[in-house]
Order: sequence, then C-alpha cells, then structure tokens
Amino acid sequence: MSSLGRIGAFTIIFLLVLATIIVSNVYASEDEEETEYSSMERRKIDHTEYWQEAGITSYNGSATCILCHEDEVYEVFHSYHYQMANEITDIAGVHSIYFGGRYAYNDFCGAIFWNGNVNVNYIGKAILKAPPPEYSDLEGKFIASGCSMCHGVSMGLIPSTEPTPEQLGNIDCLACHADPNVYFAGGPGVVKYGYKVVYQDENGTWRYMVNPNISVWDLAANIYDKPTNINCLVCHAFSGGGPHYKRPNLSPDLMKNVSREFDVHLAAGLSCIDCHQVEDHKFPTKSADTWSREGDNVPTCTQCHGDQPHEGVKGWFLNKFHLDKVACQTCHIPYIAHGDYPTDVYRNWSDPEFVPEAAKYEPSLDLQSMVEPVYLWYNGTREVYLYPQPVTPDEDGYITYVKPLGDKDDPDSKIYPFKLHYAVVPYSETGKAPIPIKVGVVFATGNISKAVEIGSKISGLEWQGDWAILVRYMQVNHGVVPAEEALSCFNCHGPTVKRMPWPELGYGHFPEIAFITITIAILAGIGIVIWKLILPRLR
Repeated sequence: MSSLGRIGAFTIIFLLVLATIIVSNVYASEDEEETEYSSMERRKIDHTEYWQEAGITSYNGSATCILCHEDEVYEVFHSYHYQMANEITDIAGVHSIYFGGRYAYNDFCGAIFWNGNVNVNYIGKAILKAPPPEYSDLEGKFIASGCSMCHGVSMGLIPSTEPTPEQLGNIDCLACHADPNVYFAGGPGVVKYGYKVVYQDENGTWRYMVNPNISVWDLAANIYDKPTNINCLVCHAFSGGGPHYKRPNLSPDLMKNVSREFDVHLAAGLSCIDCHQVEDHKFPTKSADTWSREGDNVPTCTQCHGDQPHEGVKGWFLNKFHLDKVACQTCHIPYIAHGDYPTDVYRNWSDPEFVPEAAKYEPSLDLQSMVEPVYLWYNGTREVYLYPQPVTPDEDGYITYVKPLGDKDDPDSKIYPFKLHYAVVPYSETGKAPIPIKVGVVFATGNISKAVEIGSKISGLEWQGDWAILVRYMQVNHGVVPAEEALSCFNCHGPTVKRMPWPELGYGHFPEIAFITITIAILAGIGIVIWKLILPRLR
C-alpha cells in the first residue's frame, strides 16, 4: 500500500471514530434500551364497616388503629420516621452511633431538639407579630407549628424510646395511608389548610388533632394499604421550609403529571416505594447526607438496567471504562432544579428578611434553578459533624456538616453528583458548637438575636455574636432525565471543561489533555484527507 493509501486509510479510521462519537452523543437515546417499569400495586381498603363495628366515631391517630393493627403500630414506633434516630455505622472514625435528626444540628433550621428530647422547634404555634408597616394587614396570620408538621409522623407528642400507651397512640397512621385528596397530614400545609389543628392540652403540652370538620367516614372509606407518592412528597418535597428548598430534585414537580424531562422513573409510573421498598415500616436509604439507615435493600440502577446498560460503540466504551468509577447519577442527572421550582443553595440566618407571600420572616435565601452538581468520590463512608461535639471553624469560617469520602485509588469509590449547600448559623466561641435557633421567633418577628438568645438558654451555649458556615454535600439521586439529555463525552472531557474538577478528583489535567490531543489528531487527519485526497480531484 502506498504512503498516500496508508494515510488515507488511517484518516478514514479517524473519521469513523469521530463520526461514532458525534452520532453517539447526538443520538444517545439510540444507544440505550428503554426499560419497562412495573410499579407496586396498592389497594384502597374501605374501613367503614370495621370502624362501625368497633364503635369508632373519630380518628385519633394510632390510638384508633392499634385496636386492629398493634404489630404495625409497634413497627412504626421503632422506625426512623417516628424516632428520628437509628444506629449508624458508616461515619468515618465512629464504629457505631445512635444518631439522627432528633440529635443533629441542621443547616436548614438549626435544631429540632436539644439533646434529643428538649423541644426547640418540634411543636408550637408561630403567629406573625411584627410585619413591616406596609404589611400590617398580615399581622396575626398563622405561620407554622414547627418541625413536627413532618418529623415524627405524630399527633404532636415528643417521641420517646419507651413504648408507653400514650406513645403508641401518638402516631398519625393516615399521614401515610389516607387518600391525600381527603386527608394529608404532613408538610407546611397541614395546619394552614385545616387538616389538623394544633392546640395545648390541659397540661399546656402542644398537640395535634384531626380537624373536626373532616368526616370520619370519609377517612374510613379512603385508606390505602401502601402510601402514594403524594403521601411521601407532601413532606419530602417541602423539607427545609419550602418547595424544593432541601432535597435535590425532590420537588413539587413530582406531585402531578410528572414530565419525562424532569424524572423518567416517576413519569413511567414508578412510585417512591418501588425503590424505597418497605419492610416492617422501615424505608431503606443510602444517601451520603441523610441519617436514616434502615437496611441496605435499596435497589441499584443495574438491578433494573443490567450490568451492561449501554449499547453500541459508545455504549461499549461507557460499560468498559465508566461503570466501575462513575455513578449512573453523574451522567443521567445533569442538573438540580431543572423543573419549575428552584432549590436553596445558601441561607443566611444572620440576615432575616420579610417574605410577603409567605407572611413571615425568613433567613435570606439564594434560590437557584438549573444548578450544576459538584462531583466527588464516594465510597459509602462520610465525614459528619456529630452535634454538639466541640468543633472549630476553619480559617474561612466553615464547618463541614456532611461530606462524602473516597478517592480514585479506592476500589469502592465512584464519582457522584452532589448539591453543595451553605448555611450561616450562630456559633458559640466558648462552647465550640453551633447554637440552636428558635425558628418560630424569627418567622414571627424577624428578631434573630432574640431567637438565638432562647436557643442559648436552652442549650447552655453562650453567644457573643459569632457566626459560622455549615457546609453540606447532598447526594443527588432523583430527577433522572431521558437518555438523550444525559451528559455527553464533551461535557466532561471537552476542550472547555466545566463539569469535572479533574485535579481535585486526583487525575490532574490528563483527562482534558488526552481528549484534546485525540480531538486535534482527528482534525489533523481530516485535514490530511482533504489535502491529499479531495483537493487534487478538485484541481
């Protein structure tokens, strides 16, 4: 073969490789099979006859249900959803610890309890007291009844680890099992829209009761054996104090007519419990920044899509060189808040501002849409700040709240996407710990100093006006987009790389240089073909 022929053949190979890459990226959906999903069936079970026979004339939480469902009530009582704590074994440097939201400090709302049982923000009644003069007509408006609107799935009594009759009657079973069109008992709207009433009993203890205007027979006739997506999302889509404030891509976008562009799984008919498969009322989760650890039975992507999920030439390359080191979420969830609702990436409790549409004061928030995740190695272990252990902010004032651990040489590590969240919170220089905030005081008056003084008194942590910044990496697992909208090779390896922080991931600039070199070689090959084969024929 002549030198010209060898050059031509070599160049044609380059052109074929280039064409394959371009076509694979433009028509990515053709490289992957559409997976058929089957959702778990649920049944509506009319309890009218059972309740009539038992003489039930009102629904009072699990005090009503325990007559027939004692085992189930005990299961919920011992679950993370009620106790807000469980045994955790994946924190670096800690063999095992009983921990969770009831003990942790929170970058979104300070703390629910002090030492796990002293009420800080769990339940109460916040009423707007001091709006700006131009909004004086909003004074007296109900704002919130505390974190118990979601946490604890209860009738308001602070959860205890001792299963007393009072505790066993404190669970709101229908928060998860009622048709949400009839009754939903979680989320910020639970009292605002009249599903529950918050009141003080004869001992002055704050409690909930079902609104008397809701017919007990409507409740009895509309009970599901398994929760619907709406039952889950009225809390989880509004966690952090607002729509999509907290969990990446767990937003109200998922509550009605889910678009395929926002989440292919829910759009195809899957439900929350298809992945979070319940056993004994325990919901398994594995996210790096969550506390619930109720078993390991969380399906992986490959359980549905197989261990060779991609097809074609590009698919072979991805299966061969990416699956072991790159989590599926990394390419298939390119953005956070890619629907109608922005997400909270920064909140500053030192600077409350009045929000007229919410009729309350809130910390100043930075809400953003189409947020690119940050990418880190994660091997299943994490760095965690265990409140209220002493901690000193770094030179920039940061305290790491939760951060995944891992590196490129760790066989158990993969690159995952995370939402990076910052929160400015009050800090005790003498106690070396963040100070709880009485959030209801902020909501009602905007007086952050008073709110921190109350938290300081409850906790015994002295406040001298100092602030620290909590940093949390929140794993992105929801919001998988159609395959044709997943990241392409050029998003991470192109000449103008924006996605992957290759040096921070331990690769230096090699992935960029290698890809750019190949691209230049291909372009050079095209030039040679044009110069040697095409131009002479045009002369």
